[in-house]
Amino acid sequence: MRKFDHTAFILGLGFVAGFIDVFGFSRLSGLLPAHITGNLIFLALYVSHGRPGVVTFLLSMPVFCLGVMASAWMIGFLAERGRDAFLPALLLEAALLFVAMLGVFALPPARGGNSLTSIVLGVLVILAMALQNTIMRLVLNNLPPTTVMTGNLTQVLSDTVAYACRFPSISHGKGERVILERQAKRMLLTVLSFLVGALASGLAEVHLGATGLVLPVLALLALIPYGQRILRTDAALP
Repeated sequence: MRKFDHTAFILGLGFVAGFIDVFGFSRLSGLLPAHITGNLIFLALYVSHGRPGVVTFLLSMPVFCLGVMASAWMIGFLAERGRDAFLPALLLEAALLFVAMLGVFALPPARGGNSLTSIVLGVLVILAMALQNTIMRLVLNNLPPTTVMTGNLTQVLSDTVAYACRFPSISHGKGERVILERQAKRMLLTVLSFLVGALASGLAEVHLGATGLVLPVLALLALIPYGQRILRTDAALP
């Protein structure tokens, strides 16, 4: 199992998730592509208040599930044939977001969650986030999640309290402290990169419009050299 342990993956993928969440919320009637369960809240709210525009929210969960299943199959298929799935998966995610950017230009403006534009773009960005979630689970599983920030914050704060209070659940040796500090740094970097991505998405919406979607695509492509370097290093090992 190759260990993609570079901080660049945390920063890049956290940025992408934050960017796409704000894009979905602002462009697609409140859709949250990176926090998929949040769409169930909007669905319940829309239905209970009799508001239109539920189709995109209704589709979000099954589309996400299908995306995860397809991503897991692709990663497993490549692994069985001795190929690493990280770079193909990264390129596929970048391609999905690039097609979504083209769709913003090609399709009419989204008019609520029932519009064709909202549905098509919603499916594309949800599939991209499903793929990213699967990458984090099956390939980058030594790194913190890059889409769900509440779990990262909970882990950092609970470990900090347990260590500070010298609870027996955590060893208090020097090595354990180093591990906890490293984990906390990674998780805080993930949260920060998510926030930066969200802010960049909001600014891009104001100043760049749909062209701003090229930013998460470039962020994903920028990770390729790091992945290639790790694969070359791994191949050189006896």
